[in-house]
Amino acid sequence: MYKLQRRAPLDTTKYTPPPIEDRSGPVLTQGAIFGMIRMVAADECSPEALDAIAATDGGAWYHGQLLETILSELEDRDPSLPHDVGRNIYFMFRAQLEQIGLVSVEDVFTHMAALWKNVARGDGGEMQGRLLGPGRAELVMEQPWNCRFEEGGLRGMLEAFGAKNLCIEHRPCMRDGAPRCVLTVTWDPEAPAPRR
Repeated sequence: MYKLQRRAPLDTTKYTPPPIEDRSGPVLTQGAIFGMIRMVAADECSPEALDAIAATDGGAWYHGQLLETILSELEDRDPSLPHDVGRNIYFMFRAQLEQIGLVSVEDVFTHMAALWKNVARGDGGEMQGRLLGPGRAELVMEQPWNCRFEEGGLRGMLEAFGAKNLCIEHRPCMRDGAPRCVLTVTWDPEAPAPRR
């Protein structure tokens, strides 16, 4: 897996993404994520980060370091911000997830590996989800970005599909030296998903 620095210069160079199956080279992220960060966290970003975000194109791909640097800046400002930003961004993606066939909390876990390959190109590690029983699942993450952002993103997706009494236990964690993060997730399996 490609290793990112916590902080680096804000580089908005566009990259040509490799095919989904090619998991080599620098990790890349879609430009759309930066517009979403501006939407939910502009007040928390530095002027330099906002300038970099403004220079991105939602349809282009960028080195993953740009996202990691912005997330680290947010975390330095308030340790809860990466989680909150991830949660708010991914809560808004229900319609897009439904367009690709995800229609339930359970689908988020059973399709996470394929979803991850579409949103992170290059050597972006892996995310593997599995159901452990009614209202219980696990997500194993070996990925280069701020894991608190990814945990918040998972929470936002699950809440978008109506997960109630949601609890996410995040351990072990790569930040503590573990080889991967494990998120053990529980929710009320009887709660129906709200319809739009």
